[in-house]
Amino acid sequence: MPSPAIVHREEILLAAAPELVKTFVLTPERILDYYPGGRDCGVFEPGRSFYCRGKSGVSLLELDESQSDETTCVLKVTTSLKAKPPYNPQKIIDDVFFTMVEDWKIEPNGSGSKLTKTWRDVKKYQMKFMPMKFIVKRSAKQESAELKKAWDKAAGITA
Repeated sequence: MPSPAIVHREEILLAAAPELVKTFVLTPERILDYYPGGRDCGVFEPGRSFYCRGKSGVSLLELDESQSDETTCVLKVTTSLKAKPPYNPQKIIDDVFFTMVEDWKIEPNGSGSKLTKTWRDVKKYQMKFMPMKFIVKRSAKQESAELKKAWDKAAGITA
């Protein structure tokens, strides 16, 4: 297996316990908390695959169980710019704009968690001129602060 092509990595300190953070990673409403231009979301297979839709497209997020373990959830993200509701995984895959992998490593940190999120293996299928790695990196930096605020709030913890 080739080594991953890491685009960006962030460490996010969360007040929520690791067990709760792990459930948040696999809950579409929690991903929608920070998803760019988030509009709606839904579940295809509970705990395994779901979608989030924003103003510029829809993403299928699928748990890769073969790469995941007790402390890390690995999600394959497939984004389509043109798929229309009602969504299903194949519809999003058939009109793929780009894919990437997100590693969510969750570790205890006092009474909360340290979440190390890695964005990697970005592959573009359309509009080859767009600088997807740059766009993913810029977006990732913006998402982290929103994720922390929203997930601490969802856990019932306020600053």
